[in-house]
Amino acid sequence: MQIYSDLVLEAKELIDEKRASQMEAAHQLPEGVIADTEEQDEYRVTRIRIESDEAAEQLGKSQGNYITIELKTEEISSLALQQQIAHTLSAEMNLFTGALNKEDPCIMVVGLGNRSVTPDSLGPRVVDRMVVTKHLKSNEQLRKHLDTRMGTVCAVAPGVMGITGIETGAILQGLIDVAHPDLVIAVDALASRKTSRVNTTIQISDTGIVPGSGVGNRRMELSQNTLGIPVIAIGVPTVVDALTMTCDLLEKATGKAPDDTMLERLSDTYGSEMIVTPKNIDVAIERMCIAISNGLNMALHKGFDTMDVHEYLM
Repeated sequence: MQIYSDLVLEAKELIDEKRASQMEAAHQLPEGVIADTEEQDEYRVTRIRIESDEAAEQLGKSQGNYITIELKTEEISSLALQQQIAHTLSAEMNLFTGALNKEDPCIMVVGLGNRSVTPDSLGPRVVDRMVVTKHLKSNEQLRKHLDTRMGTVCAVAPGVMGITGIETGAILQGLIDVAHPDLVIAVDALASRKTSRVNTTIQISDTGIVPGSGVGNRRMELSQNTLGIPVIAIGVPTVVDALTMTCDLLEKATGKAPDDTMLERLSDTYGSEMIVTPKNIDVAIERMCIAISNGLNMALHKGFDTMDVHEYLM
C-alpha cells in the first residue's frame, strides 16, 4: 500500500511521524538533512537540503535543494497575496539561476502535462504566460532595440506521451540540441498525501523531475543526468488519490490517523486508481499559473515587476 506524493516536505513528515512513536526526539531528521522555515503572514517558506546518501534513501528523494512555499489559506485569495508569492518565487529562483555564473544565460521553460486535462494543465498554461525572447536576441538588428532588462528565454509545452507517442524526455533532448539552453526549468502538476496542500503549495528543486511519478505513471527522468544540463523543477500538487482523501477525512472525524491495519483495508477498498481534485480547480490553476509565471518572468528578466510582465503579454 502506498500513498503517492511528489513533495519532499511530505517525505520528511513521514520520517518525523515514524520516529515520533519510537524516539523521544520527535522530528529528529536523518543525518544529512538540513531544514529551516521562514514564516510570513499568509505563507511559509521551508528550505530542505539533502546532503547524504543515507538521507536520500530514507526520504526517497534525490540529494539536492528543495524549497516549498505553503499558503496558510485554502487558496490564493487576493491579488496582493498572488504578487507576494510571485516575488518570493522570483527571489528563490535567483539563487538557482545565479549558480550558473553567466551574465545572460539561456533558459528553457518547459510546461509538462496535458493542456486538455485541467489538473494537469499547470505547466502548459505557465508557458503561455512566459515572456520569450530567444528568437529576438538571436537577431542582431532586433537585439539593439530590446529592453536591456530582458534575459534570454525560450519556452515549450511538449505534451504528453499519450498524445505525441514520444517520451517527453526524448523531445526535450532534441530541443536542447537545437536551442542550446544553459538551464531547463520544468513546471508540472504534482500529487500530495494531504488534501490541504492541493493548490496551496509550490515546490522548487534542483534535482530534476520524473513526470507522472506522483500518480504511479513514471516517465523518463528529466535531470542533469539525462539532459546534460541543470534542471530546476517547479511543481504544485493539484490532485490526491482516493486513499489519501479517505485518510484525511477519518483523521478529522476521529482525531487520529488510521493505523497500518486500517490503511491496508482502505487500500483494498479504494486502491490508488482513483485520482481526485477540488471542484474549484479551474480558478485555482489559473491563479497559480499567474503567480508562477510572474515569478519566473521577474527572475529571468532582471528588474521586471508584475506590471512590466503584463505589459509585454498584452
